[in-house]
Amino acid sequence: MRGKKSVRIYKQAVVNTVILVVILGLFLYLGIQFSRNFSSFVSTQRTQVVTDTDYAFFRGYVFRDESILEYSRRGIIDYYVEDGERVGVNRQYAVFYPAEHFSDDEISEKQSELNDISKSISRLRSGVSGAGFVSDIAHINEVLSGSYYSYIDSVLSGDYSSANRQGEDLVGALVDYSVVTGRDGIAEDIVKSLEREKQELIESLGVAGEPLISTAGFYLFYENDGYEKVFRTDTLEDITPDRLTELTDAAPEKYGDKVVGKKVHSPKWYLALPCDEAQSLNYAEGRNYEVTFSKDDAISISMLLEAIRVDDDGDAYLLLSSYDLSFSKDLARVQDIKILMGATTGYRIPSEALKKVNGEDGVYILIGTAIEFRRVTVIGKGNGYYIVNTYEKDRAENEIGG
Repeated sequence: MRGKKSVRIYKQAVVNTVILVVILGLFLYLGIQFSRNFSSFVSTQRTQVVTDTDYAFFRGYVFRDESILEYSRRGIIDYYVEDGERVGVNRQYAVFYPAEHFSDDEISEKQSELNDISKSISRLRSGVSGAGFVSDIAHINEVLSGSYYSYIDSVLSGDYSSANRQGEDLVGALVDYSVVTGRDGIAEDIVKSLEREKQELIESLGVAGEPLISTAGFYLFYENDGYEKVFRTDTLEDITPDRLTELTDAAPEKYGDKVVGKKVHSPKWYLALPCDEAQSLNYAEGRNYEVTFSKDDAISISMLLEAIRVDDDGDAYLLLSSYDLSFSKDLARVQDIKILMGATTGYRIPSEALKKVNGEDGVYILIGTAIEFRRVTVIGKGNGYYIVNTYEKDRAENEIGG
């Protein structure tokens, strides 16, 4: 009997051991599955409000209502108005000095020198300064010293183009110095010196000047780029996309030494943007768009979309306009630009953080040690991320599970 009882006890122990192993295995399996299913919720990262902007990029062409300012003789002009300034009717805007006895290179050199002197005098007289605090004085002195020695080096080396730029920096630093220190006499002395230099240059021409008086109002631009007869506003009347392409392929014209500037007859100017029909469908006539130009520090202005032209071949262009002529003055005819299409503001989350539960999009939010599902609306998508809005914005700063 004792032997049978021992066998039964042994068998029971084996069964109990097997059951225990199975139970332990089951718990281990459940633990692994739990870890697999929920460990991704433990990894979190903080989200934040961002604004995602969408731009469209174009190559643009600037059109203005303008004509070249030409004289019957070769000469040099002493302008009485600023570059880009409006000239009223019956106003003297310049003095013309015939220069038939000078070579083309001499005329160009003297005209450039005269323009530089006049520009420096104008700036000094206006007292326009980029500084305004005594704390700026150390920087101003540094610029003064650097500009002065750079100017001397450029002159001695014969690099007059660099000398002109360094001279402008030097004049600007002097203006800043006189404004910050209150020593206006410094600027006055420089103006008197420059005026004497200008007078000596004019006297060296050896001819009497002829006053130039306007018979109609216009905006005076000192420089020509050779496209005044190409990118005219009257060419935009019913121009086809193909014809616009022909204009953009045109080479600049060389006018000769009798052209000394140009007249812009209207402050309104245009920007033509060649594109295709599919691109044009994203825009609406009569709407204002923010246009950012490649000039300087990517300056932006608002422009009105006046027309969308599409031909049978699917070629198209957008025609925008602006009355800010001062902005247009320094623009090259060909501009790389971008147009703001829209901006989306919301919470930026990784793509893998977006989950679908019971047919609704959402994310898992870690609140303390608890995980909560929060519904969201997808309002934007990028490379590897979504922009979303939450239904409950009062918890927007919580961490979002990845």
